[in-house]
Amino acid sequence: MTLLLKENDVINLLDYKQIYESLLNAFLLFDNKLAINLERSSISFHGTTLTFQAAAMENYMGYKTFISSSHLTFLYDTAGNFLSIIESDRLSQVRTAVLSILATDYIYGDFSSLGVIGLGKYGIAIVEIASQLRKGIKINIFTPSQQRMEKALAIFRSEGIHVSPKDSIKKICEESEVITTITKAKDPFLKLEYVNHKRIHINAMGSNIPEKIEIFPEVIKASNLIVVEELEQSLKESGELVIAKKMGMLDMSKITLLSSILSRRINVAREGITIFKSVGIGLEDLAVSRLIYEKALSKGLGTEIEVKGVWYRESEKK
Repeated sequence: MTLLLKENDVINLLDYKQIYESLLNAFLLFDNKLAINLERSSISFHGTTLTFQAAAMENYMGYKTFISSSHLTFLYDTAGNFLSIIESDRLSQVRTAVLSILATDYIYGDFSSLGVIGLGKYGIAIVEIASQLRKGIKINIFTPSQQRMEKALAIFRSEGIHVSPKDSIKKICEESEVITTITKAKDPFLKLEYVNHKRIHINAMGSNIPEKIEIFPEVIKASNLIVVEELEQSLKESGELVIAKKMGMLDMSKITLLSSILSRRINVAREGITIFKSVGIGLEDLAVSRLIYEKALSKGLGTEIEVKGVWYRESEKK
């Protein structure tokens, strides 16, 4: 039988610390060539894009598809059994947020202040989860939309999360050790003059297509380290890296894999500007989906459905 997990099931199974450990474990397996990741593929038709990203690790294989606002993950075991269908919108938000904390811990180290630029559902999730995983940190927030700011503040008040709204990106950079950008911007907004005055870490989480870009190429050029999840996919999809490379402002020797940082095979010189440029990969979705599936089994959550995808003629059954 296949286990169907709806969004409410997923929400009841979320544990941010466990997701943190699951992501860390997946990248350590990846570093040791015990996990594989398939580069994301997309098809667009009549203005709508369907995206597919897959991975395999240990006894699991799976993929996530998303179209418009719908996210679904399909989980199998390596024997080919169809284990689960998981509604994955909230799960995608949470894994993105936890990933930003995980990367920061290993690239930057301890931090006491975080600036979040962008307050859509992913930005809100980053604030929520940072406040839980790093108790007591100061969280500065910015969005150019007053409506989004008011909506976000109402959510944070209801959840007992204290934040400090700022009126400019420059203020965010001045008052934060770590900056996380999570927007749909098509034009860069994070300038070198905002971040060139101190040691600072940037999680650039918004751009995953070449047409979107959050960071000016001058910041890419001035950085000491650029960390990515998967090299080829990042060079194709990250608007920041695409434009910096075209302008001759991308030093490839500065780029390293997140798996190498997490395994501590590479020591990070914690100075100047460091960047984690995330585009999101299937391995991350598989790691968190596996965790949610196993927890659902242990707690008896979800709905069993029969899905085989196999047909035989009656004569062939005999």
